[in-house]
Amino acid sequence: MFINKIILEDFRIYYAYNELNFSKSSKKNVFIISGSNGFGKTTLLNSLVWCLYGKLMVDVDEKFKKEIYESGGYRNFAIDNLNKLARANGKTSYQVSITLSDIFIPSLHCKEVKITRAFDIEKGEDHVEVLVDGMENELTREVGQEIFISDFILPKEIAKFFFFDAEKIVSLAEIKSIDDKRNLCKAYSEVLGIKKYEDLKTNLEDLRIRFKRNSASEKDREKFEEIQKEITQFKNLIQEYESQITILQEEKASKKQASEQYQEKLIREGNSITIEELDDLKKLKLKLTGEADTIKTKLKEMLDLTPFAIAGNKLVEVRNQMLDEIENTQQTLNPDILRMKVRKIQQDFLEASRKLNLSSGLSKKLSSSLEETIIKHFDTANNKNNFKVLLDFSESEKNEFDAIYHNLKYSFCQLFKNLIADYKNNRISFNKVIRKLSNAEAKENDLLIKEIRYKKIQLDKRIEEIDKKIMELSQEIGWLQRELASKAKVAAELAKKIELEQADQAKDETAERLIKELEDFIGNLKLGKKSLLEKRIKEELNSLMHKKNFIGSVEVEIERDIIDIHLYDKKDGIILKETLSKGEQQLYATALLKSLVDESNIKFPVFIDSPLQKFDKKHSRNIICEFYPKISEQVVLFPLLEKELTETEYNTLLPKVNKVFLINNVDEYCSEFAEVEPETLFTQSKELYENVYQH
Repeated sequence: MFINKIILEDFRIYYAYNELNFSKSSKKNVFIISGSNGFGKTTLLNSLVWCLYGKLMVDVDEKFKKEIYESGGYRNFAIDNLNKLARANGKTSYQVSITLSDIFIPSLHCKEVKITRAFDIEKGEDHVEVLVDGMENELTREVGQEIFISDFILPKEIAKFFFFDAEKIVSLAEIKSIDDKRNLCKAYSEVLGIKKYEDLKTNLEDLRIRFKRNSASEKDREKFEEIQKEITQFKNLIQEYESQITILQEEKASKKQASEQYQEKLIREGNSITIEELDDLKKLKLKLTGEADTIKTKLKEMLDLTPFAIAGNKLVEVRNQMLDEIENTQQTLNPDILRMKVRKIQQDFLEASRKLNLSSGLSKKLSSSLEETIIKHFDTANNKNNFKVLLDFSESEKNEFDAIYHNLKYSFCQLFKNLIADYKNNRISFNKVIRKLSNAEAKENDLLIKEIRYKKIQLDKRIEEIDKKIMELSQEIGWLQRELASKAKVAAELAKKIELEQADQAKDETAERLIKELEDFIGNLKLGKKSLLEKRIKEELNSLMHKKNFIGSVEVEIERDIIDIHLYDKKDGIILKETLSKGEQQLYATALLKSLVDESNIKFPVFIDSPLQKFDKKHSRNIICEFYPKISEQVVLFPLLEKELTETEYNTLLPKVNKVFLINNVDEYCSEFAEVEPETLFTQSKELYENVYQH
């Protein structure tokens, strides 16, 4: 499949009629479309996705879903796509066309298919037209334009593998949630052609159910039809509820956008505070008041000790007196025992004197002096006569005084300073809150602000109601799906008991045989594709990364509707994808994309925005030599020159370059395409953009 032509008319920055023509070449498959930031590279990529899928582009990639959500729903998103200059000139519609060739459509021979999607902002709806060789076709009318595109051109589930931002595909390396893995598995089944066999198996199972229904006895038929009717009702209800959820989500997006606009008005009017923030301020005021009361209580307790701190020297004297009294009280030695111990000390002293060769006279004098000194200090009877008791504290009073003393000596000063600092900070915060509250409450009385606030509150309430309703519907869908599974099981059991009519017996047996064969085929196909995909991812990673044989093996794990991909090093140690650098994560995602595209056998052009972001020189060279020339027969790159594609890198790619286009930004509302010779890209780019910036 090859895109021959793209036409944009008044789509975003592309004012009036803009056309891109591509020519096919077996040797040169790379096309370059370059421009400065804001000139329209990403817009061109988005226009292609919009042309193919319209409102269904939300299913292509998360970035489209987010963009539509932030716009307030698809209708607002589509209205905003109209070029501003065209709108000012009275235009009310825009369109994008894609012309493709080399398309294989079963039972339909054609040379060319042209897809055109137009949006009318007055009607608020788009219209898609598919022409086969310049004419409407019976097949497109029969199946519908949207289904024709999805079934015969490119399924929306796998479009992300052909239209992507190379910088943002690192998200494929960050897939962790079950939903992400389920979506990847769904795309994997689509890309590798597994889904069509699974759909065929489902159709055969439905066919067998119809045979059973037709051949059942009256009683069994009634019961069987009743269950089938319930199953149909459940399916219809699920579909209805899902439709309601979609409508509610669009309404929520619209209401949220309106709510944000009212918030902006409040800011412009000088009152940017929300009701929640106002409530938070009031709560903070109460909290600060409580903290201030606690600090005051602690300060009051400390102020009771302040007189003691002021009279510090006197407090020390009191403590010394208390210690002397304690010491005096503890000196309760018996005088006879004291004299006995003194004599013992004297004997020991005289013995020591003889060893020191002291004279007997000197020894006696020293012994007598020692005796007097000991008796002086330990004779409580004499001491008591000289010592005066002033305090006479009880044991509890002593402990209490000691606690106060140590508190004042070691921690009182620092605690007091901390409390004073806490009190000051509390008062500063309290005053700020009071000022904010005063300003907010004063402005709340303004009539305009009251009206804006009222409308915003109503919108926010509706958003809450929508969230609640979506949750209820989701729960109801979950219950219906469980009931549906239960009913389907009962129907299957009942079908086993029903004897088929002779005319349908052979058909049913054939269908049963085909289902079993399909189950075996699908199982073997998955295993085969799994093995090939593991091999391809490993080869692609090792060819793209500059670390030699960095990847030892790759394991693709598929369980029911969930897929997970594990990387291992040469020693069979698991390589966590989140530990890879951003450049390596991008290489992993790139290798995965190329492997899936190669295995899909879908020959669709590949469009890549920001092609060499996050890559070092060696990785860039590997991508240029091993990825771009091989991923598709038509590769369209949207690089930012010198940043995402240097001249050296471009020269390496040049032998594969077919055509080159520069996006010329005429003014802020208008960009257009200018084709240049591939060999002169960088010189033409400098000349063109120098002239643009001079103007």
